[in-house]
Amino acid sequence: MDRDTKKKMINEYKQTKHRAGVYRFVSRETGKYVLAASMDLRGIQNKYQFAIKMKSPGALPWIMADEAAKYGLDTIEFEELELVDLKDEMTNDDIKEELEVILELWQEKLAEAEE
Repeated sequence: MDRDTKKKMINEYKQTKHRAGVYRFVSRETGKYVLAASMDLRGIQNKYQFAIKMKSPGALPWIMADEAAKYGLDTIEFEELELVDLKDEMTNDDIKEELEVILELWQEKLAEAEE
């Protein structure tokens, strides 16, 4: 790959809008879950798919890796719960603040559902 092509690809990647949002890994066997937020959901999903492809639960959060070791990797699901509505004028700090609010709302929502 020549230098100009590489620069062009890097620039295109930087211009790409990432998907930010709240997600969770959940065990279908026990109902245990890990709730989190990410600026790059596609990266989290790729990590999950890699874990499945390699049959290696070590790429998952440790609680889910334990669940996968006990019940099988196929019992762990990845769910995108809510995406941040990204706007062109939003900075990374704005996105992070939005993620914190959405994550807190989901924590409350799931806590209420468990009661």
